[in-house]
Amino acid sequence: MGAALGPPPRAHQIKLACLGRDRPGRAGPLRVLCCLSVDDALALGRPEKPGLPSSPVLEPRHIARLSAASALYLSDPEGTCTDVRAGRWASRADHLLAQLQSPEALTLGLTRLLQRIQSQAVGWSPSEGACVDLPQLLEEAARAGAPGSPGPVLAALLDHARSGSCFRALPTPQYFVDFVFREHSGETPNITLAELAALMQRLGVGGVSEPHGDHSEQGHLGKEASQPGPVPPASPNSSSSVWDTMCLSAGDVMAVYGLSEQAGVTPEAWAQLSPALLQQQLSGACSPQPMHPTQDQLSQSERYLYGSLATLLICLCSIFGLLLLACASCSAATHYVIQTFLGMAVGALTGDALLHLTPKVLGLHTHDGEVDLLPTWRLLAVLGGLYAFFLFESLFNLLLPADPEDPKDRPCSHGHSHSGHSHGVSMQLAPSDLRPPKQHEGSRADLVEEESPELLNPEPRRLRPELRLLPYVITLGDAVHNFADGLAVGAAFLSSWKTGLATSLAVFCHEVPHELGDFAALLHAGLSVRRAMLLNLASGLTAFIGLYVALAAGVGEDGETWILAVATGLFLYVALCDMLPAMLNVRDRRPWLLFLLHNAGLLGGWTVLLLLSLYEDNITL
Repeated sequence: MGAALGPPPRAHQIKLACLGRDRPGRAGPLRVLCCLSVDDALALGRPEKPGLPSSPVLEPRHIARLSAASALYLSDPEGTCTDVRAGRWASRADHLLAQLQSPEALTLGLTRLLQRIQSQAVGWSPSEGACVDLPQLLEEAARAGAPGSPGPVLAALLDHARSGSCFRALPTPQYFVDFVFREHSGETPNITLAELAALMQRLGVGGVSEPHGDHSEQGHLGKEASQPGPVPPASPNSSSSVWDTMCLSAGDVMAVYGLSEQAGVTPEAWAQLSPALLQQQLSGACSPQPMHPTQDQLSQSERYLYGSLATLLICLCSIFGLLLLACASCSAATHYVIQTFLGMAVGALTGDALLHLTPKVLGLHTHDGEVDLLPTWRLLAVLGGLYAFFLFESLFNLLLPADPEDPKDRPCSHGHSHSGHSHGVSMQLAPSDLRPPKQHEGSRADLVEEESPELLNPEPRRLRPELRLLPYVITLGDAVHNFADGLAVGAAFLSSWKTGLATSLAVFCHEVPHELGDFAALLHAGLSVRRAMLLNLASGLTAFIGLYVALAAGVGEDGETWILAVATGLFLYVALCDMLPAMLNVRDRRPWLLFLLHNAGLLGGWTVLLLLSLYEDNITL
């Protein structure tokens, strides 16, 4: 692949199946497993359209993907052949490019990649000056005008593999000696007494130097030490900063000196090994490094600020909806607004769970160059199947003869079911035992009109025991639910502000109708408007507790992924088990209008989350 860093290669230049085999007399760079074809390589330019015919030219913008895919083949031929047959080669290459974005990840990731390539080598006799190492690859990429970019580095790697070069994943033993002398020797080639004292002080070893009385011996020793002695030979690693900050494990250090892990370190080998340990101590390579947020990630203070603002807005909007519901007169408009929010909540929850959180949990979101959108479209097809059956059931209910017992004459009725699960939201009137006496037909269930102040503090009335317990059950369940929402929002902002925005939008869309349903159920249980709003507000504050627990835990990337996975299940459960049945079971005098509003909310929620999933890389903060 001599043209990896130059113009686009033609089809006859792409020979990936048997790298190095066409050069007689030279050993191939890996155990050859000829499973690739030219069409496989050219298909890397169209991972989202595998059915299109191959083109004889691979465009320059796909060189990075080709280089990454070839590096995967060099490091794991059998696994790559399996990925090629399964159609995963392009997505694996994109995932590798995404993993190598930051400078720290690039150095560590390429080192591990070179180790795997080196383990596949056959017929190599690597000498210190012949094999290609990581500093050389980075230098070649910098000369090509793309320092620190994974694509050109992998292209240079592929170019050397094509020419039959061997690779060195770790530094040579001489590098550690060179590092100590480079860092602690001054103008002279040797380390002076003062420099040695400073070195020992930095290592935290040795005592205070005391003057010696035998000046003749000291002068003799000084004269002897001042004579020129052997100087460590120059090494290509001596000017490199790549390995200066690389933390090596015990196995890596033993591998550098060719020591067997089974045999261990002998006293003779320890003398050779000590410069490596000295270099690791002096360089501070294994010291904890402060995490620098990427462009999408937020600092700790920003996470608390944006997470608190998002949670506060969710709570305030829910309270504002309660105020409107409590102060408005009984009108069909209020009922239809709630139903539209209900449809939007289902769309936002399922859209965020499938289109945004699921790719992030599975590691399918890559943001390097051209994003592979195939997983997004497949997950959109899942929503398409859900929508098709929703339409089928909705139309089935509309076209069947109506049940005469259905309360179709109560467009402003509300209820809250807690019999099957704790948070079933129903915008219908609850059973008759939840209705207060002397309720006028057509009025909102237990919602007090503005001109009836005496109803704000209703007189105590005899309630059944289960009704007296119902407010506490509702409040407790709502508090747990809001705590889980806070955890989801906190984990989302830990990941990135874009994930936090999408999750906050989904939580907001389902919290508004959910809180309205809780509010109506509390009123049905005999509470006054003031007390019902107070309990709703108290349960909403647990969202802040969940938010701060998630942010304070400071979980790593794996922990964030697990929390987002649990949040995905929570969103799907609330949407499909609580809110979707409420949409299907609601009855109204104008069923077709209700059907249209449900569809508008559902499609609107999906559209917003789809656009956010497709174009989130183009949004900047």
